[in-house]
Amino acid sequence: MIAHKIAMKMITAIVRSQKLQDIQTLLVTEGIERFTVATVMGCGSQCGYSEGGKKSAIEVNLLKKIKFEIEVPADKVGGLVDKIMTLCRTPRFGDGKIFVMNIPECFGM
Repeated sequence: MIAHKIAMKMITAIVRSQKLQDIQTLLVTEGIERFTVATVMGCGSQCGYSEGGKKSAIEVNLLKKIKFEIEVPADKVGGLVDKIMTLCRTPRFGDGKIFVMNIPECFGM
């Protein structure tokens, strides 16, 4: 038996590792129970950083980030994206990215 369909979206937020608890608290406060969290590595416009001295400098191109995949009804996307951006925005490069995708179907198990 298939339940009635609700328009759903997937928000993927890739953010600084320090923001894990803040976003998790936000999601719980908002009553959002469907999300996945993973530690990921990547690079964006900040292009990493250098470690070591002049002779032994190592370019670190991949930075640790946290990736949230959050399943929400379509009508909640705008407000939630705004709140995540407010929590994560700093004056520095590398705050992250947010992507929103349609979910054509989702089945619970």
